[in-house]
Amino acid sequence: MKIIFFPCFSSILFLFQLRKKYFFAIMDTKCKTNDNRRFFNMKKKLALLLAMMMLFAVGCGKKEVPEEQPQAEVQTEFEFKECGLAYTIPDEWVEMENSNLIPAPTVSPNSEIYAKICYNYTPDENMEELNNTESEIPVEELMTPIVEFLVVKEENLEAAAVKKELARFSSVEELPAQENFHFYFLTDYATGIDHFSDEAKATFEELEKYLPNLKDSVKTFLPDEEAVQQAVENSGKYLSFMTNTLEGEPITSAVFHDYDMTVVNFWASYCYTDNIVELDELQKFYKDLQKKHPNVNFVQVVIDTPGEDAEKLALDAYDEYGVTFTGIMPDQHLAKWIMDNLNGLPTTIFVDKEGFPRDLKVEGMQDADYYMETTETMLDGIGK
Repeated sequence: MKIIFFPCFSSILFLFQLRKKYFFAIMDTKCKTNDNRRFFNMKKKLALLLAMMMLFAVGCGKKEVPEEQPQAEVQTEFEFKECGLAYTIPDEWVEMENSNLIPAPTVSPNSEIYAKICYNYTPDENMEELNNTESEIPVEELMTPIVEFLVVKEENLEAAAVKKELARFSSVEELPAQENFHFYFLTDYATGIDHFSDEAKATFEELEKYLPNLKDSVKTFLPDEEAVQQAVENSGKYLSFMTNTLEGEPITSAVFHDYDMTVVNFWASYCYTDNIVELDELQKFYKDLQKKHPNVNFVQVVIDTPGEDAEKLALDAYDEYGVTFTGIMPDQHLAKWIMDNLNGLPTTIFVDKEGFPRDLKVEGMQDADYYMETTETMLDGIGK
């Protein structure tokens, strides 16, 4: 079974593309020296992952979920308060082999389309290409929507964006409205599936058989607009991610809850080739931290991953310096936070157990003693 579900629905999920997922910032490559500590300006081309399909994407490239985890992570009952929707995924979908269903949910309270949740089917033969960042094949040719939930405010029913979205599907069924919110159940994607292989067509048609079960399970209710607006305001404040480690293990920002504080260092594999490396000091700091403050964790975000070359370079550097702490590859949310909040590399921040970064940022390379002293000061500041 290869069904990719989000275990939770973030209040605001920004629009994204599944493979055209790289966020580029064109920056110069100068380094500067500050108190003999080199600080790499984030004025270099950064390829930051902007996809949300990382966590349990079984069959998507080389990152696989450990055998014991996939079944435990499959969620079938969903209630999206921000959208005003609740439904149950058909059991038959979960039990089917090769049902690569990738959900793409968005909430945009100030747009003509208030919210939508689209389940896209991708044949097995397209998964590698979908995950290939160098591919020239358009994403829409690699996957096809099997069903979409659409939420529109009454004043936007005649809006161009809404009409265009409805026109993408041959079957448009209206679900029960709630005050000024209208809900649609969209199926039979207009462009069809002729571009799929016979095996993929058969799988898609089998999935379609259970769409009536899905529709029957749907309940609509008034969306929680206050929660949406609050989420908009808070979306950029917290460090949130659902991604993989450099070793390919799933990791989420829930890891922050396991510690009173987490020290997060941001680095890039290209810093290794530019000789901007403090891995030996960070490893020493990490080992000392485990002994002195087991309630504090340390992780490193390698910002130019995922990507085969960057991952290999980072892992080679880890091997050279005997690194045992966790290296994290950024997802969409983390990538956006990096671009919005960091000035250069390396940078180290201090995050509380709620995932909220404290104000202090350590910019540039430091030694293990400095990191320990600063960590203890920050730890005192949160009362631990």
